[in-house]
Amino acid sequence: MRIISNVLGRLLTAGVALALLSGLFSSAVSAQNVTSEDIIRALLPDGGAAKVRSFRKAEPHPLRGISIEGQLPPEADLPRINLTVNFEFDSASLTNDGILTLQALGQALRDPRLRNMRFQIAGHTDLKGTAAYNLDLSNRRAFMVAEFLAAFYSIPRERLVPVGYGESRPVDPANPESGRNRRVEIINVQPLS
Repeated sequence: MRIISNVLGRLLTAGVALALLSGLFSSAVSAQNVTSEDIIRALLPDGGAAKVRSFRKAEPHPLRGISIEGQLPPEADLPRINLTVNFEFDSASLTNDGILTLQALGQALRDPRLRNMRFQIAGHTDLKGTAAYNLDLSNRRAFMVAEFLAAFYSIPRERLVPVGYGESRPVDPANPESGRNRRVEIINVQPLS
C-alpha cells in the first residue's frame, strides 16, 4: 500500500510539474492563431463592407501618390494587420511557427478579394541592440517574408514591398524589449496608388 502511495505521489508531482511546464511553454512565443479570413477582413479597404454607388466623386486618399518603397508616415491610415512571425534568434530564418503564420497569410493574399492589391511587408524589432542593427535585421526579415510568399504561394513579387522599420515603431513602447514589438505588419498600400 505504501509503495502504491509513493508511486501515486510521484505521478501526481510529475503531472503538476508537466502542467506547469506546459503552461510556461504555451505562454512562450508560438504560432499566432490567425486565419486567412481574419487577415482578409483586416486588409480589405473598409473592412470588406459592401460598396454603395454614388454620383459623388470619391475623395482620394490624403497620402495618395507617396512612395511605398520606404517607410510610410505613421499617420497613414491604411488597412493593416500585425502578425507574429517567428524567426530564429538573431536571424532572418523562419521557424516552423513562423511558417504556420505565413501559410495563413499566403492563402489570404491569393484570395480573389485581395488578388489585385499591393502590400507593404513591414518588419519590426524590439529595442534590444543598436538602431542600425535592428533596422538591418527588420529589412532582412521583411525580405524573407516576401520571398517566402512569392516562392510558396506564387504571389507576384511586384505586389509585395518589403520594408524594415527596425525599432522605430514599437507596439508596446512601455516595454521596449517585449516580444510584441517583434512583428511583421502587412499594410494594404493599394489606396495610395
